[in-house]
Amino acid sequence: MTPEIKIIHQLSVNEIFEVTSKTESDLKAWVANGQYLISRTLVPSTKKRATEFKLLFQQPDVLYASLANDCNRFSQAAIESMWSVGKVEKLPKSTGWAAVQMYYSAFFAAHAILRIYGWSCTQLESSHVGKIFQVANATQLDGDVSSIESGFYLLSITNQEIEFRKLKDSHADAWSSFSRLLTWLINNVENTTGLGSQKLDAVTLISDIKSTIHKSGAARGNWLSQIRNKINYQHSHGVWYPYKGALHNHDAVLRNTEWLKEPKSFDLATTHNDISTLFSLSNAIVSLMYQLMKYGYERAGKVSVPLTNGTFRLISQIKAA
Repeated sequence: MTPEIKIIHQLSVNEIFEVTSKTESDLKAWVANGQYLISRTLVPSTKKRATEFKLLFQQPDVLYASLANDCNRFSQAAIESMWSVGKVEKLPKSTGWAAVQMYYSAFFAAHAILRIYGWSCTQLESSHVGKIFQVANATQLDGDVSSIESGFYLLSITNQEIEFRKLKDSHADAWSSFSRLLTWLINNVENTTGLGSQKLDAVTLISDIKSTIHKSGAARGNWLSQIRNKINYQHSHGVWYPYKGALHNHDAVLRNTEWLKEPKSFDLATTHNDISTLFSLSNAIVSLMYQLMKYGYERAGKVSVPLTNGTFRLISQIKAA
């Protein structure tokens, strides 16, 4: 494992690699179970409804198991999506659906990476937020709040607290949260153990990915989402028949095992054409996810039940194919 991966991994939540229980609980189920207390009195954001709050979690093993299950689920989806990329024999220049698959692979990988560091973008329905409000009401910490809004939330774990902050757009805000995580990693690399040159390499790797997700003025870090939308709805970039205006190498962008390489091996120069950059960036993000999970899994002695039965069983199946 490269030194920069070891550096970046030091900032992760190690507990998710040490889960030995067979529970299939995810973060939504954890919220619904109500095994927590409200950290402070709820404050209304609009119309007496709360959209930001903190919980004091009890039984941390259950929370980390739920986080590990979510991480495993997203990493499997990322790997399967990338593995599904391939050439259509009778349409060898077709890269439309491949580009969409690459996007979703990166999107799922970003979700998995967020969870590696104790962050999560999660859709909470009325049953989930209703349980939180029930706990607040029972402990007389509901304040002047009549309910908690359902919707898409960013969750982040710090010490014994988990903070919830409501977002709006499931894709743009997920990428924005991923960008914030990359900034946090860059700012905290100095707190890790390692040589100065190794820390510099770690910062360079993360900075290159961050710079590229903000390509072409994508202020929220959602450049990949913008390209996906153009391909989906405008049929742009020559990826659909009759492939007019295509600037990319079709054969090159249809390779589906590149993510097994180190993330630093991908050329993220923003001067390349969009489809080539989509290929390099999506593979770099999936590679970062895989290398972080592989190192954490092996460092913990491969004891993780979710990862053993999920992500790494899937990888073994792919490599054996």
